[in-house]
Amino acid sequence: MKILVVGAGPAGLMFASQLKKIKQDWDIAIVEKNTVDEIVGWGVVLPGRVPNHPANPLSYLSDYTDIDAQYIDEFCLVHQGEQAKASTGITLCGAERRSLVGALRGLCRDLHIPITYSSPLFDGKDLDTEAYDLIVIANGINNISNYFNEALVPDVEFGKNRYMWYGTPHIFDSMNLIFKATDHGVFIAHAYKYSSTMSTFVVECSEDTYHSSGIESLSEEEAKTFIANIFSAELDQQPVEVQPGLQWRNFVTLSHAKAYEGNLVLIGDALQTGHFSIGHGTTMAVVAAQMLVKALYDHAQVNSALEDFNAKVIPLMQLFSGHASTSRTWFETAAERMDLSAGELAKSFSERREQLPPLPVALAQALGMALSCKES
Repeated sequence: MKILVVGAGPAGLMFASQLKKIKQDWDIAIVEKNTVDEIVGWGVVLPGRVPNHPANPLSYLSDYTDIDAQYIDEFCLVHQGEQAKASTGITLCGAERRSLVGALRGLCRDLHIPITYSSPLFDGKDLDTEAYDLIVIANGINNISNYFNEALVPDVEFGKNRYMWYGTPHIFDSMNLIFKATDHGVFIAHAYKYSSTMSTFVVECSEDTYHSSGIESLSEEEAKTFIANIFSAELDQQPVEVQPGLQWRNFVTLSHAKAYEGNLVLIGDALQTGHFSIGHGTTMAVVAAQMLVKALYDHAQVNSALEDFNAKVIPLMQLFSGHASTSRTWFETAAERMDLSAGELAKSFSERREQLPPLPVALAQALGMALSCKES
């Protein structure tokens, strides 16, 4: 079997490495659009403690302690100078995205899976689909324009809020939600530690607030100072930091009604994105990758494997999308709840997705089935 994986992010790397472990004689290669050093992002949220949680990609690494992951068991909402605290329900794991991706690439190299960087294949026209038995599209949000097949054109919806993914040297020991009402409107920060020296600090606001505050006309340094001043008390006067490639934008929800066409199949954000407020993006990438591995293990024919994968993964992705969109909408209408106390706002936040079937249960069932394959 000859397989090409398009994209060297968590989804593609997890798929390639886990399949290679059980199909060592298969020819698996990865191509990546960016250079080896271009890995964008600060920290990501993963589930459970390593190495015991199968949905946490760090559990598949022998050197996971090198990642400096941080564990979080407390949720803290800050509003009007008051705090409302609660248990997160499950232990969460904050990890640096750069370290995670680097370690998964190292795992693939150890398994003799070649990775080609700065690949021209991402323009689509040079991709020879007949040269491979299977092509796994794991190119993340790039799939909005690089979808390789007209049948795999995604449905795209843009969120109403603007957001920016910052980092900060201030350590947030809890999973924090911070609401700040200003003369320009409401700013909301999502903050958590991901190493012993850094935290993720995602800030969002309405489109009106974004324009009223004048952020769009500020330089990068001026915008950093503006945001750090709004959250100065919670940041303990520490700065926020930016990375090349990150800017204020509207969240993009990318969806598909079908996960494959011919010998092309989608996983990770290329298949379905979900708002950062539910923190399941990387988890969904891991689960979908393992589900595809399982389908290929169970079926000798690629088409049968993809039909099986599609039948199982699409309902899960639709549930994920429902949870993520409901959560995104709650934050887009947060200004309507600013008269609530911190405790009341925390209650509203915790109840925002109660009408939907529980996502963790569905994820656990799907991953349990996917991990039932044995080494050949």
